[in-house]
Amino acid sequence: MKTITVAELESLVRREDWRREQDYEFAELSVRRENRFDPGEGVPHTWGWASKISTLEGIRIIYTETFAYDDYEPETLSAETESLDEVWRMEGVSVVDEDGDEITIAELSDRLGPEFKEIDYNFLQIHQVTDVDVDEEDSSMKTYTLDVDNAPSIRFTGALIGSAESSPNNASGSSYSGATGRWTELELYKTKGGLYVCHQIGRTQWIGERDRYSGKVCKDIEEVKAFFGHRWLAKELYEDAGIDDAVDVE
Repeated sequence: MKTITVAELESLVRREDWRREQDYEFAELSVRRENRFDPGEGVPHTWGWASKISTLEGIRIIYTETFAYDDYEPETLSAETESLDEVWRMEGVSVVDEDGDEITIAELSDRLGPEFKEIDYNFLQIHQVTDVDVDEEDSSMKTYTLDVDNAPSIRFTGALIGSAESSPNNASGSSYSGATGRWTELELYKTKGGLYVCHQIGRTQWIGERDRYSGKVCKDIEEVKAFFGHRWLAKELYEDAGIDDAVDVE
C-alpha cells in the first residue's frame, strides 16, 4: 500500500476525474410502532445502508450512511450516520502527517467536499399511494394497499367482495390461462364509503419477468364492468361478487 501526505491527499481531492458510484443494501423489512406498547399493526417501515464510493488511481474513499422511510410515504425518507461505527473508509493508500503518523480518513473527512458523500436516493423508487375511504378505526373492515404499475398505489378501508383467477397449468381444464407459467388474478373490493376498487394482477413464474398490476377506483358497477370487461374470467368474478352480468332483452 502506498503512503501519501495530507497535502498530497488534498491535491487529489481537488481533482475532477474521480469516478463516483453508489451502492446500497436493504435490511429486513420491519414494522415501526408509534408506541412500543401499541398493540396495533404498526407502520410498514423500510431501512438499510447506502454508500458513496469515489475512486481515483487505485484509491477508494467510501462514505456510508443509513436510510429509513415509511412505506408509501416518500416524505418520511431520512438518512443519518449516528448509528454507524464506521462512516468513512479509505482503501489503497494511507495518509500520514508531517511526523509520519498515520491519519484516518474519518479525521480528514472535513476536507472532503459534498461530492464524496451526497447520495442520490432516487434508486429507492418509493411507491406513492392514493387514499380512498381510509378509516383505520373501523374494526369491521380491513385497510388494503394495492400496487398499481406506473401510478400511485391505492389504499382504502373496505372488504373483498369477489375474486377469480386463471391457472398457469394447461392440465387445469377450462381455467387454463392459455400461457404456461402465466395467469391472471382479478379482485373486486367495496370501500367503506361505497366505492368499488378493481385490481388485476398478471402473474408469472418465468425468470426475467415480473408480475403486472393495474387498478381503478370506480363509482358504480358499470365502471367496474368497463374495467374488467366480459371475458370468461371476468364473468367468474361477477358471479363470485353477486353481480348480474346479463343483458335484458324484451
